[in-house]
Amino acid sequence: MKLTDINNYLEEHSNRFKLANIAEENCKRLLEERTRDSQSEWNDYRFPNLVFRLIEQVLVFNHILRSTPQIRTRIGIYIKDPDKIHFMDLEQVGYYQLDSIEDGEIIDDWLVFEK
Repeated sequence: MKLTDINNYLEEHSNRFKLANIAEENCKRLLEERTRDSQSEWNDYRFPNLVFRLIEQVLVFNHILRSTPQIRTRIGIYIKDPDKIHFMDLEQVGYYQLDSIEDGEIIDDWLVFEK
């Protein structure tokens, strides 16, 4: 089997379970919950000004904590860059990651503030 065959299978799998859509929806829901707290670091950016983009999806098949292979979906969280010095004129302020297994079950997720 070639890597392109594996890639095609993984793309079909991700599309079947709508992993990128679920990751983005979960990311937005978590951010909405976090920005209700006036002490949240996310409040500096105002939720409506945030831009969300799929960064990557990777197959994790050799992990120290889990013997089950998983697909990791990462959504980037950005603000528009008025100076246009960042890629796509977007400055990354964080990301959301979602791990799922073969049947599409979510086994872990986390939200990271990087700014």
